[in-house]
Amino acid sequence: MAKKRKPQPLVTPPQSSALRSRKRARQVTTLFHKYTQERDAAVAKAKAAGCSNCIDDDDTIKDSNHKEDSTLSPHQIQLLAEIKKWDDKLSEIGGREEYQRASQMNTSLFSTSKWVLGILGRIGWLDGLPLSSDDTTSEKKKKKEKRQRRNIRLLEVGAINTQLLDASERTRIRTNHTSSDTRQQDSNNKMKKEGNESTNQTERVYHLDVKAIDIRSTDPRIQQLDFFDLPLPNCNFDTATFSTTSNQQQQAYDVIVNSMVINCVTTPAKRGSMLHLCYKQLRPGGMCFITLPKLCLIQSKFMTKSYFEEILKAVGFEIMEDMGRESPKISFFVLKRPKVEDDDMNKIWNDKFTKTTTINRGKKFRNTFAVTLNKEEVYISLKYVYP
Repeated sequence: MAKKRKPQPLVTPPQSSALRSRKRARQVTTLFHKYTQERDAAVAKAKAAGCSNCIDDDDTIKDSNHKEDSTLSPHQIQLLAEIKKWDDKLSEIGGREEYQRASQMNTSLFSTSKWVLGILGRIGWLDGLPLSSDDTTSEKKKKKEKRQRRNIRLLEVGAINTQLLDASERTRIRTNHTSSDTRQQDSNNKMKKEGNESTNQTERVYHLDVKAIDIRSTDPRIQQLDFFDLPLPNCNFDTATFSTTSNQQQQAYDVIVNSMVINCVTTPAKRGSMLHLCYKQLRPGGMCFITLPKLCLIQSKFMTKSYFEEILKAVGFEIMEDMGRESPKISFFVLKRPKVEDDDMNKIWNDKFTKTTTINRGKKFRNTFAVTLNKEEVYISLKYVYP
């Protein structure tokens, strides 16, 4: 029987190097998630032991040398050294910058953006959405408004490339031909034809307004912003009318793309909060696209695909079964926020969602992906004004 080869350690790459190896990209992303989880656990232990004064708001250590600090106990110094150990391991693989390059290469092998655009095109959203009409509007005005369409408002969370931004800016030249009517002269039975005119007009290929954000931007067009700091849409408890005058940043989104992001969130509770906020950032009838590594659902001690779907339904989402898909490495979910006034009625709650429980036992279940929900957070009812 052949001996199993030991994995070779990763060598820190030069800063200017481009990531070309698919194997290395997988190694970097796997180790980055592992080291980040271990570091987050070490930070939590250090804070619980009274080391908060030594840790900044962004969880970085204020001073790397604490051995001479007389105010710290040996146990606290050991906990801070544990954080430093995981910082060093992250540096060895190239840090977040190398992780982002690895993610860019992985997405180049399968374009999430192409999948999203394909589904939006299939349901006719790439041509824009019709403007809403009030019940008191006249029939003539309603017919006119049906021809008027607005752009889709799309939020991309954790954007590591500009593919959706590029798609929203893509244009084409359209030639408009206008022909005058052929008029028949009754008096002399002669035909009079006026000449044809043609004009070229530049138009957008897709009716998309894309806002791309990431906690650390890799492109000037990607806004450096934490999703958890994104303001919620404008809300009004007394009216359900639509408005188009409010600030775009405060408007609800028609589409949210959350690709390979939720698995990078550090704790089960924050993952649950992310799902809840995706739901709240959507307008009723809006769609959310989620992808995550398949290992999170098939090799986790605390998760299965069916249990993850239960959590999604508890948040309030409808799962569009005919639009999701599976690949050998990635799970794809297309979710919809229901079109009802009281969306709390669609949520299926169970107190088991509030805690992390071991579901699978055995050596092959090495993954620790888990999601927990806060019942009070999930059942915050807001009636939004959706532009």
